[in-house]
Parts: sequence; C-alpha cells; structure tokens
Amino acid sequence: MDTTDFDAVYSDLLRVAESIRDTANYPVPARDDVDWTLSHIALSDSLLAEAARDIHHGRDAVVNNRGAMNETAITELIASTTHQQRVAMVSDHARELRDALDAIPDRAAERPVLLRLFDRAGDALPEQHTAWQDLITLRITTHIPGHTARIRTYAATDDTRRDA
Repeated sequence: MDTTDFDAVYSDLLRVAESIRDTANYPVPARDDVDWTLSHIALSDSLLAEAARDIHHGRDAVVNNRGAMNETAITELIASTTHQQRVAMVSDHARELRDALDAIPDRAAERPVLLRLFDRAGDALPEQHTAWQDLITLRITTHIPGHTARIRTYAATDDTRRDA
C-alpha cells in the first residue's frame, strides 16, 4: 500500500506532539486530553499493525479497539510514562504500522476487515465490515488529523507559556 499520505499525517502529529515539552503544568482537562489522545493513538496503531499483518498473510482481519479505548489500560500507560515517552511510543507504533502497510500488496488492500469498535465510554458500537484501504484512508484523512488539531490547540498554549 502507498503510505505517502500516512507519513505526512503522522509527521504533522509528531511535530505538534513534540512541540509540547511536558503536560505536567497544564490545566487538568488539557493535560488529560493530550495524555489520553497520545496513549490512545499508540495503542490503536499496534492493533492496526496486527490487523495489517493478517491482511498481508491472507488471514481474516479483525480490528477490535477495546484495548485502545480501555480507560484502565490508558490510565496505566499514562501513569507509567512521561509525555516524551508517549510521543516516542506513538512514533514507534506508527512506524510499525507503516511498515506493515508497506508490505500489503495493492490488490490485498481491498480485503474486508471486521470492525469491533468501542467508544470512549467503553460501549460497543455495531459490528461492521469495511475494506482495509477504506479504514486506513479514514485514519489518515479524519482520525489522526482530528487528534492533531486538538493537540495543536494545546501546543499553541505551550508556545505562549514559553514566550512568557
């Protein structure tokens, strides 16, 4: 699969996340949002990389994001890492996902994947099938840019603090 757009979107995300030195001095809602978002992305990219390897090897792929939405898992990840470690984890997991996507032949990108998705409250959404490439397109056109835009609002706040 072509990962040119993937690389651009993740480069933007990482540049914005790296511009935040540390979330410790942020107001609690801002800190929680940045920490949660980076943890969620890191966890979900690992799940997607696993599904990409299944697609590559011709196995049925299932994307179950319960682990990437699980409040306990995210809380434990936040408690055991610094902001910079979470940014590095996002980078590492994005690289893992990109490498898995690179290995998928274009003809296999049309394969269906079963989505078992959960919302932030932990509630299950209706199961559905979608083409693998459509899922990845949604990730790089909507999901990651949306997270990046939200983190960018806090990075702007951090820039203001540096100038003060």
